[in-house]
Formats: sequence, C-alpha cells, structure tokens
Amino acid sequence: MHLSKSLGTVFTRAPRQTTIRWRLNSSDVIHKRSSILTGGRAYFSQQSRPTLPTPTLNPSSSKQAQPPLFYTIINSSTRTYASLTSADTMASTTPMPEQSMHTSGALDSVWVHKQPYSAYPKFSPLTQDLETDICIVGAGISGISTAYELVRRGKNVTIIEARDVLSGETGRTSGHLTNDLDDGYLEIAKKHGDDGAKAAAESHAWARDRIGEIAKELRIDCEYRRLPAYDVSQYPVGEKKHDEELKELKDEAEYQHKLGIETRFDPNLTVKGWTGKVNQRGGLVADNQATFHPTKYLVGVLNWLKDQPNFKCYTRTRAMSISEKGVEVLGLGHKRVEIQTEEGHTIKAEVAIEATCVPLQKLSVITELEFYRSYCIAIRVPKGSVEDCLLYDNAEEYKYVRLTACDDKDDYMVVGGCDHKVGQEDTLPRFEELEIWTRERFPQATTIDYKWSGQIFEPVDYMGFIGKNQGCDKIYIVTGDSGDGLTHGALAGRLIADEIDGVANPWANLYSPKRVSSILKSLPSLISHDLQINAQYKRFLETDIVDIEDLGRGCGGVLNPKTSKPVAVYKDENGNVTKFSAICPHLKGVVCWNAAEKSFDCPVHGSRFSKEGVCVIGPAKANLSPADEAGKTEQGIAVGAA
Repeated sequence: MHLSKSLGTVFTRAPRQTTIRWRLNSSDVIHKRSSILTGGRAYFSQQSRPTLPTPTLNPSSSKQAQPPLFYTIINSSTRTYASLTSADTMASTTPMPEQSMHTSGALDSVWVHKQPYSAYPKFSPLTQDLETDICIVGAGISGISTAYELVRRGKNVTIIEARDVLSGETGRTSGHLTNDLDDGYLEIAKKHGDDGAKAAAESHAWARDRIGEIAKELRIDCEYRRLPAYDVSQYPVGEKKHDEELKELKDEAEYQHKLGIETRFDPNLTVKGWTGKVNQRGGLVADNQATFHPTKYLVGVLNWLKDQPNFKCYTRTRAMSISEKGVEVLGLGHKRVEIQTEEGHTIKAEVAIEATCVPLQKLSVITELEFYRSYCIAIRVPKGSVEDCLLYDNAEEYKYVRLTACDDKDDYMVVGGCDHKVGQEDTLPRFEELEIWTRERFPQATTIDYKWSGQIFEPVDYMGFIGKNQGCDKIYIVTGDSGDGLTHGALAGRLIADEIDGVANPWANLYSPKRVSSILKSLPSLISHDLQINAQYKRFLETDIVDIEDLGRGCGGVLNPKTSKPVAVYKDENGNVTKFSAICPHLKGVVCWNAAEKSFDCPVHGSRFSKEGVCVIGPAKANLSPADEAGKTEQGIAVGAA
C-alpha cells in the first residue's frame, strides 16, 4: 500500500487516540476474500474479510506507530465505511445513511460493479404543484418502461420516485429475461386455461425481445445476449425423486413446445463447467432466452428520456395518496387523478400509474399477493470455465444461475434462491447455503464479492397484475411479478400504453387486476395465506430484546415493553442507539429485524424500512415514526433533510 495521492482514508478509532492515515492510490486493493477498495471507485463488500496491512510509519511523524487495535475505512465516493480489527476481521460494515436512498438494503448487488450509483441520472425533488397528462409513481423497470412506451406515443409523462431512480427491486434483480416462467405452464394452464398459458408465453417473449430491441435502437451497451435456459432436477441421479422430477420436466417441455416456446427435453443434459460430484444430469432446454445488465440498460433508457421534451422526473418525492376526483358517466363530466406528496404538493393528472412493486394501498389486490425475500451471491469463476446459460433447479425455493462480466480474467456467476416469506425467517444463513450449493457443483469458483437479497411479489394465480386498479378508471397498477419482474415490467409498458390509447391487446385480460375466475380457483391458497399472515400479529406479544444493553453493535431488534408500544431499536458500531416505532404504518404489523440487509421488515404484507426507518418497499407509504431525537436526526440525514 502506497502513501500517496488520497483516494480513501484509513484511520484508527478507540481505544487508541492516535490517528494513522494511509493515502491510497488507484492501484491499491485491500482484500482477503474479495475486493474491498479499488481506487476509491469500488465499494466495501459487506461480507468481506479484508487483510489490513499493519502500519509501520505515521505520515505525520517519523516515529514508529504501534499496530492499531481497531480501524475504520471510509470510501467517500460510495459513502460507505467499514470497521476492522487488527486481527484481519471485518467487525462490521455499515452503509452511510444515504444508502437507503440508493437501494433497498444495506448490501449492494453485483450491478454496482460496472454501474455505480454515481453513474445514475440525477433528478431534483418536486418543489411545487404540477399538472401533467400521465404521472407514473416509481422509477424502476416498470415505471421507466411504461414512460418510454408512452413518451414514444407522444404523451406528456412525469415520473415521481420516493428515493433515487432504480433504488427499488430492479437494482437487486438477478437479470434473467425469459418466457420459461418459474411457475410452469402446466400449472398456469390449471388457473388460466390453454389460451391463458399461450398468452403468458407470447407476452413474456415479446418483453424479452423488446428489451433487446430498445437496447439496440438506443445503442445501450448492457450485455444483452441470447442464450439457452436449462431446468434440471433438484435431486442427484440415482434417487427416485430425480426420475420423478425428470418426468415432470419432460411433460412441461412438451407442453411448452405446444405453446410455441423453443423447448425440448434432453435426458442427457449437462452444463459445461458443472464438474462437481453432485450429478443432476438431464432436464428441459428452452432456447433463445436472454440476459443483460439491468441497471446499465435502464440508465440508458433514462438518459434518452431526459432529452425528450415531453418527459419529466422528480426524485425524493414520496407519494402519500393517489385518488380519483370528479365524476364521469357515459362520457359526461370529467374524472382526474390527484397525487399528494409527503412535502404537501399536489400533482393533477389525467392518468396515474403505480409502478411501485406493490400498490400503495391497504388491501384489495394486496391480499392476492404473497411476499418473499430471495438471496443472491456473485462468485468469481475463470472466464470460459462455465457455460453462458440460464440455469434453474426444480425445487420450490429453486436456485437460479447466470453469468455477468467481472474483469479480464473472471466472470461473476450470480447464484440465487433460498426464498422465504418476508420477516418470518433468519436471513444470514441463506448466503452460506448458496455458497455451499455453488462450490459443490462448480469447484472452479473462487471468491464471493457480492451478496444481497431482493423481494418477490407472488400472485396466488401465478400471473401479475397490470392494468386499471380494482374500482378505478384512471389509476393503473403494476404488481405481482412472480419472480419474472424484468419481463413483467417491460410488458407493463405495452399493456398500459395500449389501454390508455384504447388499443385492444390480446394479453390484457390475462393480467387484468379485475380478473375473477383465476382468483376464485386459487381461493384455498388465498385463505391459507391470509390465515398465515394474520398469525403474524402475534408479534404484539413478542419481544426480541428485554434491554437495549442486550443488543450487539451493528444490530437491531424490537423492544416490546409491557407498559408501552413496541419500539424498533438500532445500535450502530459506536454504540449509538436510535429508536423508531415498530408499528408498520400500513396495517399496524410489528416489524422484524433483517440482519442481512440491516432493515426492519413487516411480516404481514412485506413493507420494509431501513435502519433509519426510511420506507424502502411498500405497501406502506410512510416511514417508521422516530421515537427519539437520535432517530429523528438519523432519518433526516438519510432522506437528505438534515
């Protein structure tokens, strides 16, 4: 490590008072299991265990410095800091408060490796009342895709986003583009019939291809490419369950082929590079699927939109209510939409579109969704050592795999899975499970540089909801991605643009939020889910800690005293404590601590809040209420108000 041009700073904290600084030049890398800091542009990987060289010289003195006992490393370009001990141990890594405005978790996804947050287009908050033709709430793939299709058709479009663009689940995806849908077409047909299954296949194929068309048209370098998708048994060869699952995959392949998907069954299917002892040979092959770098693509689309005269975007502008005003009957009268923001401004629009992952409302379609966390790791593999494909196993909480660019020597293998309902299970063990699964099958895999999780919104009848919201004429929603949020978001652009223009779309009924038949067929599942959700109100009788002193540094939990309401408590690495109401503003569930993402998650309907209490995923609209001055201050810093 060279004592030269400053790009980052390393300094000691208590118990030693002496400050020792290393000035890092662009070639410096601190690492043990993964890259931590490279020239001030990379970020600190939250699970890394870097080796910190012992200083021998204090730059401000010619005297020898004793090895420090505790370090903090700050990278100002990414606003993250890491705490380390002199025993090469990562004590903790905590994002700066603004992390909650960039993304929905403390852990960054692999997509920041090539596309840091600093490269995202910047927009200003709304500072006055506004009138527009169409207001889209949410700046992820659904909102941006819908804006693109509408702007292309000459509509005046305004996007508002509660935090920064791409700060939601779009930036935490695994980047698969496929119409080989994870619920399976045989199951989809049971709820929607053969015509519905065919519409699902055609519509997701259109969305997959549409992303490629736009990337080519706008000349966006986003790693878009065609490749096969492989579905394999979760069980090894020789087990009875392996044979049973291969039979299921064969039946699925034959049905997909009838629907027009380029699918076949290969009993001898093998994946190049899968050289581990676990043999899961054989499976379904879906040709002509695709993948890409999601944030590179969407930043490219946003940059194009910024140059259009009929497009505006306002970030850090949180919608608090969306309602229809006026009366319109048989073409008489006029109905509009009014959106009230957290800062008290009013947006009047002819149409509003909630592209917010989940609608910002109490119930209705919310009751037809299940809310899951899914986990990913990005692990290095030598270039060319693993086949470029999409890979899935047949488990209920299935594993999914793809490659993305890393550097000249390695690719990243992105491995995901280990899903569970939000706020209802431990989070940290999932990463270890993914690592073990990967190394058993791909022994050439080396270091894990990124670990993160995202949220999935699973509709009870397998199909997402795109169109006019229940009971509404002017408010549209996009939700229920069912693990296929990228194609679902691109598809939303066409379906909603067509409906606004009065153009009949053959896929519209399949995705209509007002559909009834398939929901009725799912009634047993719906009732079971609702009973399980209502059971989560037991949290009112539970407490995670009995005393704040019990809480470890860098940890959070709920303190539920018998004499007052439950409090969400976070203790940072310095021992400073912040408190917030533990009551979710949506339907008053008691939140749970997510140790992986350092967030408070509601187990009822999946709302999530950063450690500063900032709402990062709905259906809640508001933040957790601060319960002390420290909480109020930290929340203000996080949202840029302090």
